[in-house]
Amino acid sequence: MSKNQPIYVLDTNVLVDYADIIPTEDGKRPVEPTIALDQAHIVIPTAVIRELEKFKTEKTDRGKSARTVLRRLRRLIENNHSTMHEVYNLDAPIVVKDCFADDLSKIEDPLEIQNSKQIISVLPVHKNFRDSLPYYPDDGDMDGQIILTALAVGMIQHKMPIDGSTKEAKVEGTLFDDVVLVTNDNGLAIRARERGLKTSRYGYKYPKPYTGRRDLVVPAELFKEFYNSGNGGISRELFEQYMPDEPKLIANEFIVMKVENEEDYPPDFDPENNPYFSNIGRYDSENDTITGLRYASCFPVCLHNAGQAIYAEALMDPEIAAVVCTGPAGSGKTYMATVYGYLACKKGEFIGVTVVPCDSKDQLGALPGDLDEKMDPEVQPLKNALRNYLLNEDKKLKKELETLQKFGTDAKKKNSAQDDCEDVPEKRSLKAKLNDRANLIWDNWFSNIPIEHARGRDFSYELALYDEFQDQNVSQADTLIKRLGTDGKIVIIGDIEQIHAPYIDPSSSGLAYASRQLMDSPMVAQVCFTEDEVIRHPLVKMVAMRQKTKSSL
Repeated sequence: MSKNQPIYVLDTNVLVDYADIIPTEDGKRPVEPTIALDQAHIVIPTAVIRELEKFKTEKTDRGKSARTVLRRLRRLIENNHSTMHEVYNLDAPIVVKDCFADDLSKIEDPLEIQNSKQIISVLPVHKNFRDSLPYYPDDGDMDGQIILTALAVGMIQHKMPIDGSTKEAKVEGTLFDDVVLVTNDNGLAIRARERGLKTSRYGYKYPKPYTGRRDLVVPAELFKEFYNSGNGGISRELFEQYMPDEPKLIANEFIVMKVENEEDYPPDFDPENNPYFSNIGRYDSENDTITGLRYASCFPVCLHNAGQAIYAEALMDPEIAAVVCTGPAGSGKTYMATVYGYLACKKGEFIGVTVVPCDSKDQLGALPGDLDEKMDPEVQPLKNALRNYLLNEDKKLKKELETLQKFGTDAKKKNSAQDDCEDVPEKRSLKAKLNDRANLIWDNWFSNIPIEHARGRDFSYELALYDEFQDQNVSQADTLIKRLGTDGKIVIIGDIEQIHAPYIDPSSSGLAYASRQLMDSPMVAQVCFTEDEVIRHPLVKMVAMRQKTKSSL
């Protein structure tokens, strides 16, 4: 055991959430970790092994991860030959670089080369070790046992007995300066700190979330070149010539251009009234050009901002098979996708729309009714989108709303004798009419399934809408992405700032995973609404802006 090598004691939750800490044959990890363990000595308490054994029988992602960790650890340990004394004193660590060799016995002294490699030890704490410390965790206190293991490592590091043979040994906090307990459990971290241990979190250094768009101030000459080109666009080389400091363009990335001084815009361009959004380009990677928007102007509802124009372009483009849309509540993510799906079905582009609400929380069995009745609360946002669309686009319903707002429910009274009769049934309300129309559309073109029923499905010739995708874990997200079938299209919708599922954070969310996996493909477009593009109500926009300000502090 080397004093120069950092020692990290791992908690169960770290191994469950990041099974790649225990390497495979290739030793590869998906992204850069927050703690570099490739040159470290990793110690795994046997209490952690017991917890993994308990988890492995679960039919959950935690159970799957526990099985993966145990399988990898066994593969490493079976090639390691050590005595009980060596195990108790951390004198026979597994040299990870050579752990897949056919015969580790040929390595004469692994300790001579361990300082340049990652090594792993599984440490059972001697039953008498607790006698050396004024700390006595119960056998069933797994967190206490993990803390006890970390304390044992500190004493082993300083050549102190751990078998209780010298009970007068003086234990000082400085003994544990070289030992770090790695845990994402706040309670365990607090308890460990109370015992004089250092603690640290573990995770991955994910890159800054990809938004699918760039809002740029460009030179007036570049803007004019793009504006005058129409849908033909400009070459990537020309863009890079004018914008040499910009990162490499990504397939289907949208560029929202503006100039610094308004007087530099072309004479016929009005930045305040730009219904065709002719200042937005899309990088066409196959033709290596930044083209103008070709489909957004054909979208069936009025577009209010650049984010909606980008979203409309991605939805309407027949060459784009997957759309990832993120942004705050009230920006039109679900509304636009629902309206697009309905009208695309009417035109024969799809045979139907399948909605997969991604926040069903596995509670369907406890609810009354058949599957559609159980799912109804989860799909109300989409039915509400249909009602809003009808209210805005159906001339008859829109006129009735205007009359109702102006005159109230007395608008249609004609002073007939029947109006005073109590036996006359009340006329159907506008809301009832809207519900009937929306339900009719839904029954004709839409269907919904819970996320747990999506396995094995093939969304061929269909539009699949995955709503509230931020609440999915990586495994669920991977399953849903792979459901795309022949001539189908998927739209992934979510708000990374509104995660409700436990054990999921923005970096580990299925929404972030989908964005990373689908980035830089000519078949995929990604859209990110900004806080100032909220259109639901001024109050919602105000809240979104305040949340942005708070998160930046």
